[in-house]
Amino acid sequence: MWQEVWNCGGRLLSSNEDTHKKPGDPQNKLKDMCLSFALFKLLRLRYASYSLPQEAHENAWKLICDGLLSQADGYERAFRVVEVELTFLFDFFYTKYGIIFQPGWLLIELMELMGIAMGIWATTSLLKHHNRPNSNCRLTTMPNGLSVDIVVTSVMIISFIIMELMQFFFMCFSEWAKVLWIGKYVLKKSWQGNVWIEKMIEVICGVQLLKPWEQKLHQYSFLKSYFYKSSWLLNNAIMAVFIDQTRDGQKQGSSIKLPIEVKEAVLGALKGNYSRKLDNGLTSLRKHNVFQLSWACQLETQTQVILVWHIATSFCEQRKSEGLDLTRCTNFLVATSLSKYLAYSVAFAPWLQPDRPLFAEYEFNLAIIEAKKFFRGCKGMENQLEKMEKEYDGSSMHEETVIKRGSRLGNRLVNGINGIGDEEMIWKILADFWVELMLYVAPSDNVKAHAEHLAKGGEFVTHLWALLFHVGFERKPSY
Repeated sequence: MWQEVWNCGGRLLSSNEDTHKKPGDPQNKLKDMCLSFALFKLLRLRYASYSLPQEAHENAWKLICDGLLSQADGYERAFRVVEVELTFLFDFFYTKYGIIFQPGWLLIELMELMGIAMGIWATTSLLKHHNRPNSNCRLTTMPNGLSVDIVVTSVMIISFIIMELMQFFFMCFSEWAKVLWIGKYVLKKSWQGNVWIEKMIEVICGVQLLKPWEQKLHQYSFLKSYFYKSSWLLNNAIMAVFIDQTRDGQKQGSSIKLPIEVKEAVLGALKGNYSRKLDNGLTSLRKHNVFQLSWACQLETQTQVILVWHIATSFCEQRKSEGLDLTRCTNFLVATSLSKYLAYSVAFAPWLQPDRPLFAEYEFNLAIIEAKKFFRGCKGMENQLEKMEKEYDGSSMHEETVIKRGSRLGNRLVNGINGIGDEEMIWKILADFWVELMLYVAPSDNVKAHAEHLAKGGEFVTHLWALLFHVGFERKPSY
């Protein structure tokens, strides 16, 4: 269906690339919406535990790599397609749009509107009948003369009418309605060229309602939060029935707007991965000729890898950012943003990690205990950094805790590797590492967890998960 949309000759779906004087879809948003709907149907198979043939992954790879990402605004456009796709998925799980927009939906909605009209008429009739001077109604009345029964009934009917009207409004401007109108426009040649119909569809498609994802990137800093202990008023057996319990060290930082630099870095790495296999950072280290740091990628669990590199990145952030113009250093922004986001996922969303959730929670809790012991007596970030520098002894990595391994790695980066002491080069190494690790974490098998996070506002990793599913990328075997 989306191919017919792409080849439609109507003005409504014309873009800047076409010959029309005034294109109706200059940024291809309407076409991309139909593409998102087609991809949503494939993603729905993933939730039903079905797999796609290799040919489908190849076609999706060509579409995304050679199509969307080949254009100037390709990174933004690719994320927009996935964002709308997940909007359809959210509606499929948490609304009734998937059922409402079936053949005959218009007749059903007309019947609902008739019910609303009858409700308005019934409410008006009840009030008029009660206010008649010669009424024989002897129901209990209020001080102002109004009947309690009539008031309660009227309020309930009016509330129902308001809810129905709001539901009808949101339904009329939902992504499902937009795709339906565009599909009818493509199929009915008489609509193409009709100014009034084109204007109506253009207005409907131009209304943007709230979406499940606010394009926020959650952040968490281990070194700034390891000492946090939640209040006993919220963390007790009684409150556990109503809210999730907060563990020691779980103090979430302020979320940031997803930087465009992060989108470009992640999708750029995806586009350049010709092997179609995802590595946990070793490829980036080999590319920069710093493979001696590979020990930090070959730990017992991926949770340890994330925490060790996060601690090292935080150490570099404090020691190797003084001479940088942070407003212009893209690599610094990419490295620190993804480092704190993956640390957040370990602390608050372990079910989205490659490790089993219980293992991830155990590793995080153990790291918090180790950090409290390691930093005992330290006051402030500066004392912590001095402790990390002082206690670093270069002992065997098998004898070190997560915090000591992070200190070891951070000192290696700060003091220079292979003669590399330049701040910008260090941040380039870290940025490429975190981008590669971000892609490695994304293809989770826990599809239920991604669906649940859509209801909570969505996650950046869910967008990458959907994208990687379509192109068929897989992780390399663990070490």
